[in-house]
Amino acid sequence: MPKLMVIVASTRQARIGHTVADWVVATAQKRGDIEIDVADLQQVDLPFFDEALPPSMGKYELPHTLAWAERVAAADAFLIVSPEYNGSFPGSLKNALDFLKAEWRGKLAGIVGYGAYPESRMIGQLDFVLRNLGLDRTSGDLQVETPWSILGADGALAATPELEGRLEAILDELSLVRVERVAA
Repeated sequence: MPKLMVIVASTRQARIGHTVADWVVATAQKRGDIEIDVADLQQVDLPFFDEALPPSMGKYELPHTLAWAERVAAADAFLIVSPEYNGSFPGSLKNALDFLKAEWRGKLAGIVGYGAYPESRMIGQLDFVLRNLGLDRTSGDLQVETPWSILGADGALAATPELEGRLEAILDELSLVRVERVAA
């Protein structure tokens, strides 16, 4: 069973990102074919990059880097849940990505973006960085427009059938990664 890391990118105190991530995780868990590790960057709490050597050398020394590297290395694929801030993604996500190099390479990543717009500029920006790190990309991503407007009475995201279908398609792709990696 592949291990999927769901990265919650927003670190704001009052954030809807966790609500979007909860929907993603609940949908993935219903399937039963993916093991989930939720990496909430608010809880991971990485400082700004502070290693003495660049990540490309792979010689991490600090405990927080070693823990992050071990966790990322254990994942087979990633699904990043991120808001759009000023046409891009949050600095907390860029920092978390920049801490490592080899641990990302060759793994599959998808993006679930959210914000006030139907099209996300953030997804294009993040796609460039992910590819530069050597990650493979899912064939599609998902943008949840104004997620605060589709909350149910319980406060959970009440996704439309279209959103559900698009997320399932991404999860279908991510669920196959371990099979493909083992077969290769």
